[in-house]
Amino acid sequence: MELLIRNVTNEDFDSIYPLFEQLWPNKKINRTELNKVFSRGIVSQTDELFCAVLDDTIIGFCAYAIVNNLWQEGYISYLYAMVVDENQRGKGYGTKLINAAIAKSKKQGMKRVELDSGFQREKAHQFYEKLGFEKRAYLFSYIL
Repeated sequence: MELLIRNVTNEDFDSIYPLFEQLWPNKKINRTELNKVFSRGIVSQTDELFCAVLDDTIIGFCAYAIVNNLWQEGYISYLYAMVVDENQRGKGYGTKLINAAIAKSKKQGMKRVELDSGFQREKAHQFYEKLGFEKRAYLFSYIL
């Protein structure tokens, strides 16, 4: 049972969708629109989408966008999705996904990996801090 981390394909969406439901349990997800964003990310020159596969089953997903950042005076990786199946958490798979994102970001010349995480996700916050992430800002959002 070795974990494989690989880029996603459009065919992976149905296997990854239940992970999105776990990531956003209180959100009414529009599956069609989400699939469009997923597919757009796959072909994007600035997005990286990859998954963790265990015994031919996708058990984790991670995605980031390369962002031009004035404060960093360069490019950063903005991690916009990260989830491991709730039945597989605590086994090091999330760490392997994050480490893959960090390694790829370093190789691409990024200055930093950043993410946001909801206030209620305290276990996730502990996980990120354990991996060396620091709290440095609040996220503000305005609905259009």
